Amino acid sequence: MSTFSTLNGALTSLIAQRQALEVAGQNIANVNTPGYTRQRGNLQAIEGSAAASMTSSSTATLNGGVRVSSVDRLGDIFLEARVRQETSSSAFLDAVAETYSLLESTIAEPGEKGLAAQLDTFFTSWQDVANRPDDPAARAVLLENANTLVDRIASGYRAAASQWESTRAQAGALATDVNTAADAVADLNARIKMITVSGGSPNALIDQRNQVLTQLSGLVGAEARPREDGTVDVMIGGNALVRGENANHVEVTGASAFDTFMTDTATNTPNLIWTDAKNPVGATSGRLSGLVSVLAPEDAAGTGGPIAELAQAYNDLAKRLGDTVNESHRTGFTLATTSSPARTGVEFFTGTTATTLKVNISDVNDVAAAGSGLGALDGSVADAISRDLSMPAIDGTRKAGDVSALWSKRVVDLGVNSRTATQRSTNAEATRAVAEGLLTSQAGVNLDEETINLMAYQRAYEAAARVITSVDEILDTLINRTGIVGR
Repeated sequence: MSTFSTLNGALTSLIAQRQALEVAGQNIANVNTPGYTRQRGNLQAIEGSAAASMTSSSTATLNGGVRVSSVDRLGDIFLEARVRQETSSSAFLDAVAETYSLLESTIAEPGEKGLAAQLDTFFTSWQDVANRPDDPAARAVLLENANTLVDRIASGYRAAASQWESTRAQAGALATDVNTAADAVADLNARIKMITVSGGSPNALIDQRNQVLTQLSGLVGAEARPREDGTVDVMIGGNALVRGENANHVEVTGASAFDTFMTDTATNTPNLIWTDAKNPVGATSGRLSGLVSVLAPEDAAGTGGPIAELAQAYNDLAKRLGDTVNESHRTGFTLATTSSPARTGVEFFTGTTATTLKVNISDVNDVAAAGSGLGALDGSVADAISRDLSMPAIDGTRKAGDVSALWSKRVVDLGVNSRTATQRSTNAEATRAVAEGLLTSQAGVNLDEETINLMAYQRAYEAAARVITSVDEILDTLINRTGIVGR
């Protein structure tokens, strides 16, 4: 073996071990960098070549040494795909659970400020009038509680409308985020392809792209499909959001104002569509998809988007309340005064929706509490209204049904759905955390492991340097000391 080939082998080892040290140092430097995937220098022996001599044997070869053939990114495409899948599912369920939680906070049930308590107060006021039909104070309290109840129904409806509009605005903003992320993936695809073709290492760009892909998964449930040239296609519902270096865009259509939405839900319902093709995107996971789903209208079965369901519940309550009270109140007689005789057929409420329901009377004498022919101070009609409002219907004997039960059912349904959504969201997040933990254990930086690698590469570097020193000493002896004859 040539002495100079030994020097060459030691030199390549110095270079290779130094590069491996640099990779280990890069890993340690990025131990806390989000989305960073650890790297490893792949060492490969350099094939020796035949000695340049006519007298050498055919099997004699020069020492080739070692080189870093590549810097491998130690990721796992299957674990990365699982993290994206679990992220999209968790984001969708979290958006739904968050919507239910906000709705629960607006209705404030159970509690003194809840609508159920104010309905009970209103029912009690009618009973007080029935017990004391000659007491103007009882009638005044009834009117005050009636106005308070009407205001509470209207404010509940407006709170639902405000939440719907806020959710709609958030959905529009997230659609913009999707488009921005799609453009970023297309740009990174182009840069990664260029670096790969030129023989460089695009590991840092791949890490950056993976973070954007995870973001897209959390937004619209995007699926990444790798290509041979190092780029990825991003698919949503079987259609390409990103294909190579080109990106498509999405947008949310439909009404932005809740009142406009409620006037014609079939036409004005928000939908996620492709900007160019105007077709539905078909996304079924991700936060944006979750927000679009909760913006849906109530369907014929009484289900659908929870915000529209609650708003419709306020409208249904207002109509049921008005119909129930008016149906009995019209049969009663008001109190006669010196300027006005007793009247019948008076409407207590006007309006049929949460925002149009109003108390139709302001004079306490216009409360029609007395039944026909039972005397001016009779309270039978007021008593009937109280029972119609608060007591369950039996065999259809209640004329307009149980107003209290209507609201109670909506509150119970909301609570059950909210609990279910929260539990599903919690479970999905736990699953996502497990998937992320598995990926981190595979692709994350382990300081203990990197410390051992540093020591191994350092010792290998020192050994290669020692080889050079040894060869230098041999050459010094051969050149400067051999053949010297003492005098």
